Amino acid sequence: MDDLKQHVDRLEWRVDAHDEQLRTLTAQAEGLRSMLDSINRTLMQIKWLVVGGAVVYFAQEMGFSQFIKVIGGI
Repeated sequence: MDDLKQHVDRLEWRVDAHDEQLRTLTAQAEGLRSMLDSINRTLMQIKWLVVGGAVVYFAQEMGFSQFIKVIGGI
């Protein structure tokens, strides 16, 4: 009977250790998710900055009225 109790105690200890590890990993995953969201927002800002810069460049090169005709399909 003592042998069975030792095994149960050991298993309970392992479950507690795994529970703590799971909590730690979950917290790390939340932190990583937050960082990835921040990176994604930054990349979106860079993308729209480049798109805006390209629009301004082509508008200046072609002339604004010609650019509007090309973009608008008029």
